[in-house]
Amino acid sequence: MRRQSCAILFCAAILASCASQPAVKTVTLPSGKVVRVTSIRFIGVGPIHFASGKTSLMLSYQTDLKTSDHNALRKEVEEIRSSFQRDADNGHVDSVIISANEVPTGAITKRSQAYNFVYKKNLNGSWQLQ
Repeated sequence: MRRQSCAILFCAAILASCASQPAVKTVTLPSGKVVRVTSIRFIGVGPIHFASGKTSLMLSYQTDLKTSDHNALRKEVEEIRSSFQRDADNGHVDSVIISANEVPTGAITKRSQAYNFVYKKNLNGSWQLQ
């Protein structure tokens, strides 16, 4: 009986951890690199409205890089930003947030690190990393 209860709890834990995974959409960048864009809550692509009246567009994705490797991450994010720029321009937003998220690790409880890059739109229409 004890073994059966342990087996049921183990299966329930596995099912619960599988069910909590965010939906992922793969996107191929012009270089051929494939990134995984996640889509849960404010993750994915969607406008964010601030109390100041400004709006921002946020894109979150999973990276195979460590978020501590800022130089490599910045290069990856810049390629994503250039591909994502049309959405930002068409969305008439003031800023763009690109959130690089490490692939979650852990057996039952998933954990990951994230690093956000914020680009602000200048008066001349160009985008500048803040």
